[in-house]
Formats: sequence, C-alpha cells, structure tokens
Amino acid sequence: MIYFDNAATTFSHDFVNPSSPHGLGFHAERALSNARGVFADILNCRKEQIIFTSGGTESNNLALIGFALAYRRQSLGIFAEPWEHPSVLEPIRFVKEQGYASAYISPFSETLPGPLLSFPEALSKKHEIQLISISHVCHETGCINDVVALAKSIKRGNPAAVVHVDGTQGFCKEPIDLTDIDMYSFSAHKCHGPSGVGGLVAKVRILPLMYGGGQENGLRPGTENVAGISAFADTAKALHHSIDANRRDAAEIKNVLKSIINELPDVFVNERGNAVSPYILNMSFLGINGETLIHLLSDNGLCASMGAACNSRKKAKPPLELMGFDHARALSAVRFSFSFLNTLEEAKAAKGIIINCVKQLRKMVGR
Repeated sequence: MIYFDNAATTFSHDFVNPSSPHGLGFHAERALSNARGVFADILNCRKEQIIFTSGGTESNNLALIGFALAYRRQSLGIFAEPWEHPSVLEPIRFVKEQGYASAYISPFSETLPGPLLSFPEALSKKHEIQLISISHVCHETGCINDVVALAKSIKRGNPAAVVHVDGTQGFCKEPIDLTDIDMYSFSAHKCHGPSGVGGLVAKVRILPLMYGGGQENGLRPGTENVAGISAFADTAKALHHSIDANRRDAAEIKNVLKSIINELPDVFVNERGNAVSPYILNMSFLGINGETLIHLLSDNGLCASMGAACNSRKKAKPPLELMGFDHARALSAVRFSFSFLNTLEEAKAAKGIIINCVKQLRKMVGR
C-alpha cells in the first residue's frame, strides 16, 4: 500500500511512574524532564510552559476551555475561522453555550496582515479580553497561515489579546516563532510519533479540565506517558534538524501528483493564498464523488482521504465550501498528504493509479 494520508495520522515505532519516590521513578522523571527540554529547545520556550497531553485534540481543548474558565468572570471574546479543526470549533461552541465567553466563528484571515480591528466585532473594545485561535497549517488544503505576522499584528493593535495556534499540522514541518504566540498545540501522531501523545505551550493562565493529581503543573493530572513522550521527543528532534530537506522532498512528491491537472480535464488544486505546505495536496476531480474515488483508490493500493478524519462523521457544510469553493469542487475533493517516508517512486505510481481511477469513474457516469 502507498500511504498518502499522513495528515490523518503517521505512526512508527516501558517506563514506571515518574512520580514514584524510588530509583526507577527518578529515572522516569529525568527522562520526562529531558524530553521537555527537547521540545522547549525546538519551540524556544521555557520547559515549565510545556504541558504534555494525549494529543492535539486535548491540547486545543485545554487551551481554549482552560483559558475561558480562567477568565469566565470577565468579558471574553473568542475568535476562529469556520474551517478550523473540530477540536478548535467545538470547544469554542461549548464555552459559548456555557456562558463563559462570546464566540465569533467567521473568516478573518483575509484581512491579514492588518490589526483585524476592521473585522466585524473581532477584537472590539466591548471585550476585556480577546482570544484568537488559528491553525498554523490548514488541515484541509495545507495553506499556511503566517501566524507569526498575525500574532505580531494583533499584539500591536491590542497588546492584551491572546493568540492560540493549532500547530498540529505544522509542528516539525514549518518554522515557528512563539515570541508573540501565547499558546501552541502540537501532536505526535501527525509527525511519526506515537498516538496518544501531544503537548501544549501555555504562557498564559489556564485552568485544568481534569482534577486528581499534580502532574504537569496541576494542569493535566494523571501519570505521564513517559515512554511515548520520550519517543516523541526523539522523533521531533530528528525531524527538526532535517526540516528543510524534508520539505524539499515532500514538495517533489507533491509536484508529481499536482501535474495530474495537465493530463486530465476538470481537475483543480484547492488552495487559498500563495503559502502552502508541501505535505498536503487537496484536489477536486469534477464529475465524480470524492468519497467514491477514495474507496476505489484504496482498492488499488492508494490511501487518501476527504480531509480531517474528525470531520468524516459530521454532516456539516464541507470546509472547502466555507472557504469559498463551490459545491461541485467540495464534493469531488480528495486530500493527499505526505511525509518524509514517501518516495518519488510512490508518487509516480500513485499518479498512474489516480488517473486510471478517475477515468474509470468518469466513464461509469458518462462524463
């Protein structure tokens, strides 16, 4: 099988309780501290600002709900775009329903790099505190948000505003500077670490979502997954050192598949803006259903998806339509995503599979 669904998950590859007061416990605690130091070096933050979690979904929930809980007695506005990952949108909806904050899920990235003060209601003075959540890399199209410029612009217009970045698709794939970013979520299984491990950089006050122990500065109680965290740290360190070479290799693979637009009619690449991750390629094949194409591709040895796995069970409007693409393109869209483990040979073979499958399905529908 050729695996081109790395944006959904990547996977490769025992410690005692690090809180135990004996030699093995100290060994585990040291391993945990060393791993925390690796992530602090990569993200250029302090070790104590890193909270280990079970993954990107928990990190986003802890950031957004935890912040809303901490400031629920003040006037808080939270802002996000409607095509963000469900692990961002659902917590924001939850805090609004609970009355902890006002929520504004509307497009605002098109106003960049301005201070966003012209966006309806966004960052308005009626809120004492504003929290803006935006992804580093869009999980659907791979479009890269200049979160560094955005954060700096927001801080310039409103120094009290707080910026959260969902970095799950960008961590160890795109450079990041957290100088003006207050919270940053990341996950292991998006970059070849083990499932069930992630992290959150939190420079601002948040409250825990669970209670019971003092681990992770009291913000994430429960015994830490030391083995998983250590494995993630090793992987992240290697990927961080080879970030440029890996991006170049991924771009070559992406360009092979992208060239399908020159060999088949009515094929489109779905992107917004000029900055796009080399690891994600979203393409529409008009005239056929994207889900049908995915199943046929799988039968022929190629794994792909229609976007975030967390959206696959939802009946909401497709993110591509929310971005402004028409219904036909959204319905016929397929997402291919890559990693440094993929090869040009796989890309060339995948290209042939895609072309043959698209022709087969179009013939069946008389297109």
